[in-house]
Amino acid sequence: WQNVQQLPAIQTSIRFLPSMILAAVLNLVTGLVIHEISAIYLVLTSSAFGAISPLLMAINDANWPYWYAAFPAQLLEQFSPDVLFTVGLVLVSEVFPDRTQVFAGAEFNTVAQFGQAIGLVLIGVVSNSVTQKSSYVDKSSPGALMAGYRAGFWTCFALGVLTCFVGAFGLRKAGKTGLKRE
Repeated sequence: WQNVQQLPAIQTSIRFLPSMILAAVLNLVTGLVIHEISAIYLVLTSSAFGAISPLLMAINDANWPYWYAAFPAQLLEQFSPDVLFTVGLVLVSEVFPDRTQVFAGAEFNTVAQFGQAIGLVLIGVVSNSVTQKSSYVDKSSPGALMAGYRAGFWTCFALGVLTCFVGAFGLRKAGKTGLKRE
């Protein structure tokens, strides 16, 4: 996106600050409220917000001000991974006996990191292939890059919607989680 809008690195870095602050707040708040709200509501709400983020970027015009679509997309993007990871980790840990919870948590973390890596590769392949097949002669031009980025954002949106469905199906019987068991 920096190359599409032809921004200096410092301006691009500053634009990421609000999302980093929100990510820290979300992790803290999720940990504090996870026992109060049903897991399915947390997952569906955060997944929906996470799906809206790439949708905003897919329809974003590179000439629009940052505040029109990129800023809300940056904020909404944080909901899905931060809330899903916390809820998933707690759910997985609760299923196992106390003596193996640490292993369950470690395995969940490993699978989550692997899934993120696969997702990033998929988005990169989609984006790069669309950029390379674009009608632009200069494949590093903002127009060619934007074509690829749009395809990547649409792919992220589709995966976000899929996450909503998988979460709804997988957690249909889940209630509140994170409650201390005696």
